[in-house]
Amino acid sequence: MRCTVFHSTDQGKKWEHFGPIFAGPPHVYDGETSPTAHAPDVTVVYADGRYHLCFDWLTGTSTWQNAADPPADVNGGVGYAWSERPEGPFHITSRPIAAARSQPLLLGKYRRLYLSTIVRRQHDWLVLTDVDSGLHFGWGLVGMTAERPEGPYCPAKLLLHPESPRFHPPLVEFNPAFTRDGSIYMPASGIAANRNYQVLFRVPIERAMDPDAWEIAQSGSLWHSEPVEHETYGIWGQTFSGFVGPDGLFNVFFPSRDSKGMGTVNLASRPWDRPLRPSGFVVSGHEAPTLCYLKQAGPARRIEADLDRIGTVSLIWNAEGLVGTDHRGRLFQVHPQARRSFVALQLAPEQWSLLAVDAAGQRRTIGSGPLAAAPAVRVALEWKDDRTAVLSIGNAKVWQGEVPTGPGCIGIMCEPRSRSLVRRLAITGPAAPARVRYLYSEAIIGAAQLWGDWPARESKAFRYGLGAVSAKGGLRAKWNFEGTALTLWAPKSPEFGQADLLLDGRRVATVDFSSDRENPSAPVYEAKGLSPETGHALILQAGPKSVPLDVLEIAF
Repeated sequence: MRCTVFHSTDQGKKWEHFGPIFAGPPHVYDGETSPTAHAPDVTVVYADGRYHLCFDWLTGTSTWQNAADPPADVNGGVGYAWSERPEGPFHITSRPIAAARSQPLLLGKYRRLYLSTIVRRQHDWLVLTDVDSGLHFGWGLVGMTAERPEGPYCPAKLLLHPESPRFHPPLVEFNPAFTRDGSIYMPASGIAANRNYQVLFRVPIERAMDPDAWEIAQSGSLWHSEPVEHETYGIWGQTFSGFVGPDGLFNVFFPSRDSKGMGTVNLASRPWDRPLRPSGFVVSGHEAPTLCYLKQAGPARRIEADLDRIGTVSLIWNAEGLVGTDHRGRLFQVHPQARRSFVALQLAPEQWSLLAVDAAGQRRTIGSGPLAAAPAVRVALEWKDDRTAVLSIGNAKVWQGEVPTGPGCIGIMCEPRSRSLVRRLAITGPAAPARVRYLYSEAIIGAAQLWGDWPARESKAFRYGLGAVSAKGGLRAKWNFEGTALTLWAPKSPEFGQADLLLDGRRVATVDFSSDRENPSAPVYEAKGLSPETGHALILQAGPKSVPLDVLEIAF
């Protein structure tokens, strides 16, 4: 139970340590026998002449395993304290804002409360809190209101969560919010092996308790890590939290880890009214590979790229367009099947290679050569005809030979501990909308399902030889995607039953996966004319019998 304050008067160049903010012996809430021993997350707001602090608390008897479903001698939740000075001391109230032991289980899975923000509204106080679902790997955001900052607060209400019928990017955990121009902004971070994927949710302050009032202000493209030692892991832990100062600068605090795995605390800033780079983009891999597709596909006749790279970065084309999550323990990363069926120009630290990867993942080297160790590199690959291409690096032609091209997806892939600042990427050729294929695993994480309820199955009946079959009836799956058209693929079998399909919350079909014999994967539902401006959600709600999960194909 330690929270400490640092103070700067010169925009963060020097810091003065004020010390702990909680004075006296460990605090024991009314009705508890164990003191509050842990407080990992703290946020503060100044209003009505006081500093109001929201914090996580856990009794000393708590562990990660028992905190989600606490027995009689274990508890935790959201606490409140106040002070007349930002450095404290802060005075903790006799009763907490919320406690997990008295918190009803929401949607059958959400209970553990942590990581809160307190907001002063026009007529009341609002607390926004992350809620965890344990091994379901889903995170929700709940809201609670009270007339006074210390409470009592109304019961927690789910506002954002994966079970929503709307587009909700999976595996995102919410962080402390901030306010600006009458709105609340809530950042959320992907908890996969690479955590640079961020989502920014937004809602008018006075409508924050209305789930339908929340929207996604930006999905992705919020963050890229710099190639420095103290950001080796990218963002690690929760995402950034911050505020917009009087000078219009958005100032954020963010955690990371160095190359030895030690945690680091970092600051960053940018003008609030200039959220994006003037040109170019960054793709990085930290603990695992990163795969990024363009929304237009080939065949490419010429690929030009001007980039800075660290580690190993590949330009890929004629790719199958597979997207999927591989779940191993608590680590989520790109599925091995998504790293097959493409051609690539791989830029390693001191060597370039032209590679062809087949559907089984076997690699064939088409050509290779030395590459200067300097980060900056300019490459161009131009096809003279449908088979022969010329590779130039810098201003010199370094190779000519047969290289496949084709109508598949175009993209960039970074290996672990790799990063690419792409200053310019130009594709010449008869462009067509890309077709991306989401594997079954995306539907499991999209609905925050237990992996044991959807065991994977290897079978030639699935489109790519691997899918999942529900272990029981009544389960749900959900693909979250962007695009203008979709095709759902699935096999049929005597063991399967029916499922309802809901597109953006509207029931659009009932699919019968049963048949008198085994039938290989084929389209079972199609939809066109979807808006390209918003994200979409396709939910599969199973009936009483088992159903398969295969591939959702999206066209941009």
